[in-house]
Amino acid sequence: MRVSNFILPKVKPYLLVMAVWAGMALGIDEVFDLYNSPECLARGNACTTVVTGYASNYYNPAALTQFKKKKWELNLIVLETNIGYTALSNMGQNLTTGLYQLIPKLQQNEGNYHFSSFLTMPSITFRNFSFSILYNNQVAAVSENGQLDVNARTDLVPTIGFAQQFAGNLLKLGVTAKAIIRNETKGLLDHLEINAEDEATFAARGKEGLGIGFDLGMLLTLPHKYLPTLGVSVQDLIATTFSPTNYLNSQSTAAPSDIDQSIHLGFSLSPILSREWKTVFSFDYRHLEKSDLDMFKHLHFGVELNNQKTLLFWAGLNQLYLTAGMGLRVKGGNLEVGTYGKEIGYGNASLEDRRFFLRYTISF
Repeated sequence: MRVSNFILPKVKPYLLVMAVWAGMALGIDEVFDLYNSPECLARGNACTTVVTGYASNYYNPAALTQFKKKKWELNLIVLETNIGYTALSNMGQNLTTGLYQLIPKLQQNEGNYHFSSFLTMPSITFRNFSFSILYNNQVAAVSENGQLDVNARTDLVPTIGFAQQFAGNLLKLGVTAKAIIRNETKGLLDHLEINAEDEATFAARGKEGLGIGFDLGMLLTLPHKYLPTLGVSVQDLIATTFSPTNYLNSQSTAAPSDIDQSIHLGFSLSPILSREWKTVFSFDYRHLEKSDLDMFKHLHFGVELNNQKTLLFWAGLNQLYLTAGMGLRVKGGNLEVGTYGKEIGYGNASLEDRRFFLRYTISF
């Protein structure tokens, strides 16, 4: 639910009309990132200045300078699930995460937006350095008017990040290098055509390629007790382009779409409540380059309350939709659960997809 529904009740009838219209125009118009951390999603995805550990490789590599948990951390097993309400029903009955197997259920539930992401990401992190391997199977799809609008991908992404602090730790700079192997199925698919295809023929619709990309990050922390911090992250510098491959999909004959450069700005404050409890407030203006997006789609706000970095609570606004979650970090592993809303309205329409996440990590 968007926070504006609370603070602007007088426009509620207008929003209802917009919601109906949005359902009629529903399509795949969601802004996708390579990776979204569950912790960051719980705090409104406002993490440009406050992310730590291996997730820095995907949000802001300069934040690798903020890794203070211990001298090093090995995440041997990382299992993450990020799933929308409709997808829970679709996969619960089909017991599958594959796009081809989900097609009958998507066609039966016309107009219902399906989003699911299942990934693993083993990693090793030191202060100023992190290496991780992301494997993600993600499906976003909606069926309407005899067509399936889909944006599905399988990613295999080794990343390596470096960072360094300057000027007495006031300025931090970082860079991430990544090799993305992506198998992508994207666009409008006619029901009659795909219903006549077997799994091998349908796989030929996928486009697979290898792209080499780079991210740059900067953090500037002012010498104040609340540690006010400004951050900039430039992801997929210039753009990440793909050359055709057949590692994940032997039927592919073309490369997937390029990943355009994106720019994210962030700001945070870190007040200390007591010796045991600390807070962090963060704000992000994400995807600065997308001037066609409505203002609220750029906005992300978050807050963290933590007890010695062991018990953590998060809340925030992701594109003005409420988010919340909690995490437990103990010796040998981490557990994080929560929920967030994501904007999926097509064009200028506004429509929320409510999602839930779970991350379980065995760490050393």
